[in-house]
Amino acid sequence: MVFTVYDLLYLEPILDIRVFNLVIEMSFAVMSLTLFLSIDSLKGKTFYYFLSAGFYLIYLSMLVDGLDQLHLHNEFYTAVWEKTTLLFGFTFVFIGVKNWIVDHAKLNKELELQAITDELTGLYNRRGILKKFEILNELAIQRHKTLSFIITDLDDFKIYNDAMGHLSGDEFLAELGNTLYQMVGDDQVIGRWGGEEFAVGMLGSDLNEALLFAEQIRAAVVNIPIPDAIDKQSVTASLGVAQKMPQEPFMLALKRADRSLYVAKQKGKNQSIAN
Repeated sequence: MVFTVYDLLYLEPILDIRVFNLVIEMSFAVMSLTLFLSIDSLKGKTFYYFLSAGFYLIYLSMLVDGLDQLHLHNEFYTAVWEKTTLLFGFTFVFIGVKNWIVDHAKLNKELELQAITDELTGLYNRRGILKKFEILNELAIQRHKTLSFIITDLDDFKIYNDAMGHLSGDEFLAELGNTLYQMVGDDQVIGRWGGEEFAVGMLGSDLNEALLFAEQIRAAVVNIPIPDAIDKQSVTASLGVAQKMPQEPFMLALKRADRSLYVAKQKGKNQSIAN
């Protein structure tokens, strides 16, 4: 509005009006103003103020550029109100869009991580651990290494939940998850298989090495302290172990580990069985 009044009062009109340029430049101005008025939903984001300032400055620049088709302006007017304003506007938009891209990528990464992470234990969930097992299987084939799996299940954990409540049970599972996470090495992955079950993949470990690690897990479970109110001295775990055979799909090896777990349960629990 200020620029329009200035033009009408002080500058002589050009008789040859360039209608096409006027329409295009005013269209840019309207689009920039529309963008400026349409990003309220982005408030609170780090890039909002850059985009807001950038779109508004581009709007001013395009508006002045459009008015330039109606009146002859001097070089100082053009340099200050058109070019400099446009430069600052695009600079702010560039920074804003760049920050938006970074923020969006970070959000996508967080969502992807949430999709494969068990919220209670912080370990991989079943979907996540299966993806990791696929990667371990590919590495085992490429590097001609052994690959073993362990599936562990807490024994009679319903007794614990019934005595202490599910919140206390969740605390125990969270503590167990943290304990197991600290036990695995670089070529090992662990995740929550479901309920009170956990699964481990061990690249480069044969059946005996996996069985030894299973026993370490069993000892770690027993050593996690439990409240005095429960009529048990400790929580125990049963574990099934299997080594993937050459040319065998890794899911079949997991099924064999699961069958070994079932055998451990049938034989009295609190033990590791290898198949």
